[in-house]
Amino acid sequence: MHANHPEVPMNVITMAQESILELAEVLRLSGQARLAFEARRTQPAPTNYHTQVIAGAGMVRVVEIGTGRVLGFRRTIREAQWLADSLARRNAQQVPA
Repeated sequence: MHANHPEVPMNVITMAQESILELAEVLRLSGQARLAFEARRTQPAPTNYHTQVIAGAGMVRVVEIGTGRVLGFRRTIREAQWLADSLARRNAQQVPA
């Protein structure tokens, strides 16, 4: 362009080439991110494990809410709550997040 600065056009071309390479890299990374998102979206969501402590005549039941299945009986509410918490912790360790 300039007679005194013949490197100016080369710098512009070099900068344009670098920009194109950067854009290609961004497009590649965004494609990978899109694929990873799609893989996560198609995976089933982990179900939360919920229990309920139900006081009855002389015994306290620990029931799984989703199925209604009785998981155990305890004498006190405190013991039943301890059982419910330990079952929830065990389930959380088994199910990958």
